[in-house]
Amino acid sequence: MKNLSVRLNEEDYNILEIKSNALGVTKNEFIRRIIRLSVIDNIEDFNTNLKELLLLKRSLSNNINQLAKKGHNVEKFEEVKKELDELWESLNQ
Repeated sequence: MKNLSVRLNEEDYNILEIKSNALGVTKNEFIRRIIRLSVIDNIEDFNTNLKELLLLKRSLSNNINQLAKKGHNVEKFEEVKKELDELWESLNQ
């Protein structure tokens, strides 16, 4: 096993201590777990998922705005209700 010395300012050390205590592990084990998570390897997947979520959010916002505009016309209430139901169904899939 190799030995590594790390210098931390007091704030970072306190954060390390709090988080390792919360998990019930030593500071060394906490750092080992962070290294093993390989978060950097998953950044591309994260970015792809984030882009997809943003596109979905944009699409949903547009749909809601269109429904709100139609909702101002009381005569089209049934049409708006049907579109809201369809939107709700698509969200539940």
